Amino acid sequence: MKNFLLLLLLLSLVWWCGSCARPRIVVPEAVPPEVAAPEEAPECDVSKLRAELLHCEDELKNATGERTNCLVHVARLAYLLGELSPKDEKLQYFEKGKGYGETLAREQPAWADGHYWLGMNLCGLAEIGGARRGLKLLPDIIEEMERTLGVNPAYEQAGAHRVLGRIYYECPGWPISVGNIHESLEHLSKAVALAPDNSTNHLFLAETLLKLGKKAEAHRELEQVLKATRHAHCPQQLEEDRQKARRLLGENWGELSSPTTSHQGASVR
Repeated sequence: MKNFLLLLLLLSLVWWCGSCARPRIVVPEAVPPEVAAPEEAPECDVSKLRAELLHCEDELKNATGERTNCLVHVARLAYLLGELSPKDEKLQYFEKGKGYGETLAREQPAWADGHYWLGMNLCGLAEIGGARRGLKLLPDIIEEMERTLGVNPAYEQAGAHRVLGRIYYECPGWPISVGNIHESLEHLSKAVALAPDNSTNHLFLAETLLKLGKKAEAHRELEQVLKATRHAHCPQQLEEDRQKARRLLGENWGELSSPTTSHQGASVR
C-alpha cells in the first residue's frame, strides 16, 4: 500500500485526458467471516516469507478437505512478497496472489478474506503495470474493497476503509475520476475508529485533514502516528510511518509540540 501513491499519480495523468465513470458496486449480504485476520503481522523477512509460501503451496496441492485457511494464507503471503521483492520478481507474486484471491472469493464469496486479498494483489499489479493497466484495474479494486466492507469492515485493521480512503484522496475528482476528499475523510475516520492502534490509518487521515485545511485535527492524528503500535503488514514499517509523520509535523508546524499546548507523550527516535 505504501507505493500505491505512485500508481495513483501516474493514473492522474491519464484521467485528465478523459472521463472515467465511477463503478457501481454490488455488495454481498453481510455474513460474519469464518477466518479471522492475523492478530499481529509477522516480521517481513523475505527469505522466510518465500519458504513459508512454498510450504503452504505444497500443503494446498495435497489438501483433500477444507483448504480455506491455506488459501487465505497464501494469498496474503503472495501480496507481501510482491510488495517486498525486487522489481523483477513482483509480477509473479502479485499474479499468484490474484489467482489465490479469486479462488478464495469464488469458493467463499461471503467471506472478507478473498475479496480483500484479491483487491490488494490487484493494487500491486496496477502499481507495476503502469497507468494504462492501473486505470483498467481501479474499478475492480474498488469493488473488492466494497465487498470486503459488506462482510467485515474491521478486517486487516480496517484495511478496506484504509485503501478506499487513500484512493479517494489521491484520484482527481468527478467527473474526471473517482476522487472525493469527503469520502476519503469518511473512510479514514472509520478506519481510525475501527483500528486505532494502526499507524497508517492515522497517517492517511492526517493527510486528508491537511488537504481539507483542518490543521488542528491533522496535528492530533500525526501525534497518534508517533504513538501507534501496529502496522497492517510489517511491524518494521511502523518507523516509516513515524518518519513521515515527523516530516509533516516539521513542514506544517516546525516542531513536534501541539499548536496550542505542549505535548510530551510521543517520543522521537
